[in-house]
Amino acid sequence: MKKTIMKCGISAVVLGSLLAAGQAFAHGYISSPKSRYIQCAQNGIENPTHPACIAAKAAGNGGLYTPQEVAVGGVKDNHEFFIPDGRLCSANRSNLFGMDLARTDWPATSVTPGPRTFTWTNTAAHKTTYFRYYITKEGYNHSQPLRWSDLVLIHDSGKADQEAVSNHVVNLPQRTGRHIVYSIWQRDWERDAAEGFYQCVDVDFGGGTTSSVASSSSVKSSSVPSSSSVATTSSSVSNDTCASLPAWNASTSYTNPQQVKHNNKRYQANYWTQGNDPTTNSGQYSYWLDLGACAGSPTSSSVASSVTVSSSSKSSSSVAVSSSSVSTGNCTSPAYVNGSSYANGAKVTNVGNEYQCTVAGWCTVGGPYAPGTGWAWANAWSLVRSCN
Repeated sequence: MKKTIMKCGISAVVLGSLLAAGQAFAHGYISSPKSRYIQCAQNGIENPTHPACIAAKAAGNGGLYTPQEVAVGGVKDNHEFFIPDGRLCSANRSNLFGMDLARTDWPATSVTPGPRTFTWTNTAAHKTTYFRYYITKEGYNHSQPLRWSDLVLIHDSGKADQEAVSNHVVNLPQRTGRHIVYSIWQRDWERDAAEGFYQCVDVDFGGGTTSSVASSSSVKSSSVPSSSSVATTSSSVSNDTCASLPAWNASTSYTNPQQVKHNNKRYQANYWTQGNDPTTNSGQYSYWLDLGACAGSPTSSSVASSVTVSSSSKSSSSVAVSSSSVSTGNCTSPAYVNGSSYANGAKVTNVGNEYQCTVAGWCTVGGPYAPGTGWAWANAWSLVRSCN
């Protein structure tokens, strides 16, 4: 239907009117805080700009035209039977499989522990057995598909009559970092029908683990030699960027953003896949994304560090540690290394320019997100300046 509309040249206004008319027979979605479906629908269904929504579009997100119909008929409170692990956000509907991608960068709403109002906008009112809300357990691993066992129940509304808007005050428990709130609207099968509706809401409690590197240190000792000494150490970094990756196995299931090595190349799963050889099933819209050869350009290097220890009549001394950095023109940020891990804010130099990481998950992938060279680099990095 979507392609037909586009080919006929119907405007976005007309398309909006068609959708509005269709909603008379539709049901409901969480509008506040915005569910994953609404976040991506409002980011642009045809041409999204957020990396997670781009990936979802490639994996299948046609259902974003009708986010009020993430539903399964006849469930009658037996949700786990109809929806398998890994398909909770799509409700196991193939046109929404992109919503199941295991990612760390879905658009999320900042929240805090305590009472929070969740709003279902019901485009068709139904009698209700319950609205239930679950949240992922502390320490939930977003790189793995969402499972029923990852969730704990935090709210049950009980029975309700037909409502155009349903508001529920949900007491959010203590959590840190990103989590998923999963909500189920179960129609009353005794007074209405046995259909169930499902919504994933991405939230961020903040306070996630961060790391920092000290640039200098002060060392106190009772006695320090009166002469200074210089110690030099060197380290070698293997140029095999696939050394830590598992080999692809046809019997193993994979999902985004899991990576494997196969035939001396690095691949990342675009979405759930099993038995699909990366060599013959790679591409932006295929099962795998080809991230290039494992070895790539040589990255073996020696980094010299000098430690100067000085003494005086005092019993304390200052130890200054300096390490070499790769200089490119007038930029002193280190050279980009494909396959290395980068945090948000990290700066690197590549192809004569300096870049800053904006989405850590994508910066670390490399390949298509390599700064300045990958076809999707702008989704992961921002250009800081030219080094020339």
